Amino acid sequence: MMKNPRRLLAAVLATGTAAALLAACAPADESSGDGTITIVVGDRPPADQTESLAALDKSIAAFEKAHPDITIESVETRWAADTFQAMVAGGTMPTTMTVPFTEPQSLIASHQIADISAELKSTGLGEVLNPAVAAVAQDASGNSFGVPTDVYSVGLAYNRALFTAAGLDPDAPPATWDEVRAAAKKIADTTGKAGYSLYTSNHFGGWMMTAAVASFGGTIENAEGTASTVDSKPVQDYVNLLSEMRWSDNSLGSSFVNDAQPTLQDFAAGKIGMLLSLPFDYPGLVQQYKMKPEDFGFGALPQAPGQSATLTGGNVQVFSPSATKEQIVAGLEWLKFNRFNAYTDKDTAVAKAEAEAADGNIVGLPALSPVSSDAYAQYQEWISPYVNLPLENFASYTAVAESQKLVPEPRTKAQDMYAVLDTLLQGALTTQNADIDALIAEASAAVDAKIAR
Repeated sequence: MMKNPRRLLAAVLATGTAAALLAACAPADESSGDGTITIVVGDRPPADQTESLAALDKSIAAFEKAHPDITIESVETRWAADTFQAMVAGGTMPTTMTVPFTEPQSLIASHQIADISAELKSTGLGEVLNPAVAAVAQDASGNSFGVPTDVYSVGLAYNRALFTAAGLDPDAPPATWDEVRAAAKKIADTTGKAGYSLYTSNHFGGWMMTAAVASFGGTIENAEGTASTVDSKPVQDYVNLLSEMRWSDNSLGSSFVNDAQPTLQDFAAGKIGMLLSLPFDYPGLVQQYKMKPEDFGFGALPQAPGQSATLTGGNVQVFSPSATKEQIVAGLEWLKFNRFNAYTDKDTAVAKAEAEAADGNIVGLPALSPVSSDAYAQYQEWISPYVNLPLENFASYTAVAESQKLVPEPRTKAQDMYAVLDTLLQGALTTQNADIDALIAEASAAVDAKIAR
């Protein structure tokens, strides 16, 4: 997996599966003789993140006060693909820790994480989860091996002011790629701005191209992560579309080696009509780059005929295969308290929303939720007095967010995959009459070479 960019403008992100030092921790299957259950919880922030540490320790103290029979040992152990197997084999995996969306299926197949189906039911947490998202951590029989916590899905950001200027309906963003092409040409011809733009460097191009390919029914590598699937019709269809928009329609503007941050700055400044993005980009666009909230629109990822899919990513909380049932229940209770109470408890939801609004933060940002549609709707009702963004401008995204097929990022060396796709995109957009088939074949061979290393 790459940098796992979930909140691009929060830092134009670089988080996720970056290797981390493996912190030592006690075996996860020990309980005290006095009835107290001790669980080891991974992903503790490093020492220099003082505010995050203080907030976590405060939450742990509150949880332990409410649950005097549970003790939490917080450790810095975090996911690293090259050490996880040894950690499980050595019995040093925390009771519970976070892994990226790309990993649960492999870990399930290799029996490296615990089946938590019964415990999810007994704690009631399973009832509030979003079924489409929960499936990321389920096997073919529907047994659950983790709890998704942070979730994103890719959609289409668009400038409503440019849509209006071009005679397009800002309340009806393109739903298909043919409509994207037509709208982009109309924006370019009418306003002189780039109708559609895309990232093509620093791995962000490959990341968003992977999302686009999913909407054409394709992938970048096979589900096992053992071979390239770049040389395929979905990839050809998307790259050929971009080539036609670039060289025939002249609707992609004049910049074709694009990093994320400057592209988003141009979008906020009204220089770009549409680009693939995340709902999480909204706060940075409005607060940092001063885009007018009323100009921001966000729709579902456009689709090829017969398709309904989008790229997703995020984190899943998994449990050690050596954890006892009591420890799994305790870990789920902690997860409910620390991550899900805002969705299930009105007082918690209101207090958090009120505090966020008072601090000048965005409240009510639509996104793919880890909880069910009913629970999320209830949560939105609770926080509605504090929502401070135009929800209606996200309507076409939220209308289909839970019904689209969620395609996870490539599971093997995604960052390397994305770098290869950056080069493919640049080649197609900077060389007129480029041999697209040859570029794709070259990229596919490069992906296979990266996987083989």
